Amino acid sequence: MRIAPTLCSLGLLVSLGLPLAASAADAPPEEEAPRRPPQFAVELGGFITRMEHPTALVPTTRALVRTVEPRNTAVRLSGGLHFNILRGSNRNDLWWINGVDWYFADDVQVLAFRPGLEKRFPLTRELTLGVAAFGSGAEVSLPTGRISQNQPDDPNNGPMLGDNYYEARTQRWIFGAGGLASFHYSFGRWVYMRVQGGYTQYFKKAEGFEGNSTLNQFSVSLSGPFAGAMLGLSL
Repeated sequence: MRIAPTLCSLGLLVSLGLPLAASAADAPPEEEAPRRPPQFAVELGGFITRMEHPTALVPTTRALVRTVEPRNTAVRLSGGLHFNILRGSNRNDLWWINGVDWYFADDVQVLAFRPGLEKRFPLTRELTLGVAAFGSGAEVSLPTGRISQNQPDDPNNGPMLGDNYYEARTQRWIFGAGGLASFHYSFGRWVYMRVQGGYTQYFKKAEGFEGNSTLNQFSVSLSGPFAGAMLGLSL
C-alpha cells in the first residue's frame, strides 16, 4: 500500500478546506429584512372646535320649551380609520384619512365626516409632520317636541303600531372642506400620538329647520378652526 500518495492527497484536501472555512467565517452576517410599513391606523381623541349659534327656544317631548344658550365653541370626540395608499411600494408617506366627529352640544346634535388625503414628512425617527386636505359633511339635528313610534310590518295587515317610542328630530346637512397640520410622535412600532390643528369652511350654515317659528329662524355655523390631540394604533 502506498502511504505517501495518500498522505499527499489528504494534505491537499486540508489545505483547500482551510481557506474556504476562513472565507465563510469572514463573510458579513445577512442583514435583517426591513420592516413592512403600517398598512392602516386607528385613532381616537378630543378637540376644541368652532360652533356658533344664537339663543333659541327648543321644544321638548312634554310640549314645553327649553332655552338653548348661545355658543361659540364646542368639544367634540373624534375618531379615524386611515389607510396607507403606497402600501405596495414599501412607503408610508401618503395616506387616505377618514375622520368622524361627534359634537357635545346638548340639544344641538352634530355628526360630521371628514374624508381626505394626508402627506407625511419624517423629521426624526420618532417625529413626523403631516399635512392634509379633506372634505366635510355634517348632519345638524334639533328636537321637534314630538314623540314618534316605530311601525313594524305585519305579514297579514301591513304596518302596525309598535311599542318603541323615540324623540323626533329635524335635520339639516351641510358640506364644506378644510385642511390640517399635525405632528405624529411614535412610541414604538404600534402606538403613536398626534397633535393637530386645522380649519374647516362650510359652504353655508345649517338653517331652515322644520318646526315652530323659532326653529325656522335658528341657524348653526360650524366653520372655523379646531385643535386637539389623538392617540393612534398602527397596524
